[in-house]
Amino acid sequence: MSTKEAKPTLAGAQIKTRKRNIAVPLDPSSFADAVVEIFQDSKEGDDLEKNLQAAVKVLESAELDFSRYGETLFEVLFAGGRMAAGGNVVSEKENKRLEFTVMNAEADRESILPYIKMFQQLIRRRPFLIKSLENTLSKLLKSLDFYDNAARHKVAIATARVFSMKVGVLPDRVLMSLMNDRMIAKGTILDFITAFFKDYLATDSMDDLVQLLRKARLDDRLLDFFPPQRRNLTDFDAHFKAEELTKLVEHNNKKVAEKQLEGLKTELAEMITQDPPTPVDDCLAAVKAKKAEFALADAELVKIIFTVLIDAISTVGKNGQQILAAVLKQIKLNAKLLTSFTTSGRVESSLINHVQVYCYEDSKLLKLFSQILRILYDADVLGEDAILFWYKRGSHPKGRNVFLHDVEPFIKWLEEAEEEGEEEE
Repeated sequence: MSTKEAKPTLAGAQIKTRKRNIAVPLDPSSFADAVVEIFQDSKEGDDLEKNLQAAVKVLESAELDFSRYGETLFEVLFAGGRMAAGGNVVSEKENKRLEFTVMNAEADRESILPYIKMFQQLIRRRPFLIKSLENTLSKLLKSLDFYDNAARHKVAIATARVFSMKVGVLPDRVLMSLMNDRMIAKGTILDFITAFFKDYLATDSMDDLVQLLRKARLDDRLLDFFPPQRRNLTDFDAHFKAEELTKLVEHNNKKVAEKQLEGLKTELAEMITQDPPTPVDDCLAAVKAKKAEFALADAELVKIIFTVLIDAISTVGKNGQQILAAVLKQIKLNAKLLTSFTTSGRVESSLINHVQVYCYEDSKLLKLFSQILRILYDADVLGEDAILFWYKRGSHPKGRNVFLHDVEPFIKWLEEAEEEGEEEE
């Protein structure tokens, strides 16, 4: 017979089960109404900044779900209420609407600045709102096509101030929204970005703007803001010069030149190193064509040419004299490439400094600088005036003392030759 004891039972007891994933109904409309009410009730007089700060103090103690409705908060502060597709405010009779907002302000920095200061204060208290502000700004940028010119400029100024004041918004999460083919084709994006650049550069440097664009992964895509039929350097320069953004034009031209110089360096290296090498005249024609197309500076071109010519020399297993002989042969064969662009003393001085740094950074050429300088002089690439200027007050800091000492016999010879020439006259 079984003698197992019966297990106890909980007769009449109610066992509670743990609830999981309970869906709480979303109610952004009530949240928006609460925010509008707080700001409207905090308004006293016409001092906008004071009214906004008073409202923020109330918000800090309000029992509102900012983590869930952060975007609704910024939509109210930008547009007066919840925003629907296209950037318009949701129109419901029972919903309240805020009267003083970014979009209702004047389209100038002074009028919009108090709102950005308020955003800064809100985010300092609740850092998680950064993501909500990013999403709201992105939504506004995607809706630019639905706004008139004045409204777009307000959004541009507000966006510029957000980045200028370092509120915490990440550039790539906002500005990449501008890469919309439809709005670019209509010129909407160009209008916005022009207003954005003008406001940002009014208080920040060009270097700051470059850094901002780099973080947004847009520093190499400035031409992409232009409609396809205007996507060229001529229209770029004309547009931004007319808007008095000459620093931006200069920066872009420099970027384009750097990119083209890199391309030219690769192209020229292939022409020089192929077997058999491309004729000098063909190489020169290719360099001149690039110079004419992109207005490349002679000083930059001679640096590229010299670098390519010397890089093409194999120094493996060679001693100093063998390397020097190879340099002499290379310069003689391609002297025309260099002399075609050493058009002034300034260009020649720039080339000497480039050669100095090049030799300093290559241990195999470190002791050959003075001989290479003499080779360039004998090939009529460099003139004595440029060399003497470099020696007296134009040398680069890298290896200066060593190189000045090594080149003394050559300088002395140049000076004596100059004195003899004067005596004969």
